[in-house]
Amino acid sequence: MTSSRKLHHWLAHACAGVAAGAALGWGAWGGGRVPVLALALPLLVAFSRSRLQAFCVAFGYALGVLRFAPSFIASWFDGNMAIGLAAVAAYALIAGLVWSCGWSGSSHLWVRQAAISGAWLLALAACIGVPGHPLIAAGFVLPGTGWAGAGIALGLPACALLAAHKLASSRGLRGGALLAVLACLAIAGLALFQPPPEGTVPGVHAQRTAWGALRGEQAALLRMQWMGAARQSPVPATVVWPESILGRYEPALYPVLEIELLRESRREGRTQIIGMDIPLVGNRMLNAAVAFYPDGRTATAVARQPAPLSLWKPWRSTETFIADWSARNMLDLGQGDRAAVIFCYEEYLPLLYLLNEARDDPTAYVALTNTWAAQSEGAALIQTWHSLGMARLFARPYLKAENRPSA
Repeated sequence: MTSSRKLHHWLAHACAGVAAGAALGWGAWGGGRVPVLALALPLLVAFSRSRLQAFCVAFGYALGVLRFAPSFIASWFDGNMAIGLAAVAAYALIAGLVWSCGWSGSSHLWVRQAAISGAWLLALAACIGVPGHPLIAAGFVLPGTGWAGAGIALGLPACALLAAHKLASSRGLRGGALLAVLACLAIAGLALFQPPPEGTVPGVHAQRTAWGALRGEQAALLRMQWMGAARQSPVPATVVWPESILGRYEPALYPVLEIELLRESRREGRTQIIGMDIPLVGNRMLNAAVAFYPDGRTATAVARQPAPLSLWKPWRSTETFIADWSARNMLDLGQGDRAAVIFCYEEYLPLLYLLNEARDDPTAYVALTNTWAAQSEGAALIQTWHSLGMARLFARPYLKAENRPSA
C-alpha cells in the first residue's frame, strides 16, 4: 500500500471513529435521548479496528456529550468561546486517551477482556475529565440493582467480547452483531427506559429559581428578600436553595438573613438549606450548603469537586475553591432522611455517588446547581440525567434545587 493510500486509510478510520462516537454521545444524552445507548461505548472501543480508531470513538463521544458545554464554559470567562472550545477539546482528549487503553489487538480473548474492563474502571476513576460513563446508563436499564447493577455494567463488555468470539469469527459478522446490539439498545431505550420524573422526599421542597448570575452584595441582599417572600404550598418542613444562591457569605450578612428568612422559618418549624460560598484563610473558598434548623443548630455540607477552571484552580494556592473528595456532604433532612448533597459539576462524577453509597448510606440525593451560564437548557438537562441515572441505580429519590438564567 502506497503512503498516500495509507494516509487515506488512516483518515477514513479516524473519521469513522469520531463520527460513530459523536453519534453515540448525541443519541445518549440530552432532551428526548436514550441514555441506555451509553452502555455501547466500551463495545465500540473494544471492537474498533485499531487503537487509533478506539481513541477517535471516545474523542467523538465526549464531543457529543459535551456539545452544549463550550458556550456554558465561555460564560464564566466573559464569553470567550476560545476557552470553552479548548476546554471541551481537552475533555475529549482525556476521554480518548483513557478509553483507548481498552483496545487490544491481542489474539487472546482474556487480554482483550482485561483491557476493556480495565479501561472501564480507569474511566470511572478519571470521571472528572471523562463524561458520560456507561455506569450511569445502568441506572436506566437496571434500576434499584445497586452494586450488583454496577458489576453487571462492568462485566457487559467482557461478555460481549466472549459472545463475539463464540458466535462470529468473521469481522464482518462481528460488525453486524454490534450494529444489532446498538439497534436493540436504541429501541429498548425508546420503548421502556425514558427517565421518570424526579423523586420526592416527603416534607422537602427543592427550590427552582431563574435569578441568573449574582452581581455583588446588593444583589445578595435582594435575594434574601425574595427567599423570605417565597411561599410553597403545602408548607414543607425543609426548603433547599440552589448552589451559591447567596454567593460569597460574610458574617455581616447574617442579620439580614435572620430578619428576612430564618426568624420566620424557626417560628414555623422549618429548615432552610442554602447554597453559599464560604471564605477561608488565604482567599480560598468552600462551595457549601448550610442547613439552618428550627432549634438554632446549623450543619454544613461541602462540595468535594468544584468545577475545574471556573471554580477549582489547582495551579493556584489562593483564589480557588477547595477540592477534597474526603469532605462530608451529608445533611439531615428531618423525618429520618439523610441527604447526600451533590454540587453542580459533581453531577457528572459517578464515582462520588459510589463513595457516598459505600460510606454514608444516604436515603436521598439532593443536587444544588447554579446553571445560570447554561443558556441552552440541554446542557443542564444532560447534567441532570447523569445524576438521575446514579440515583435510580441505587433506588434513591433525587431532588434538584437549580438557579437558571434570568428571563
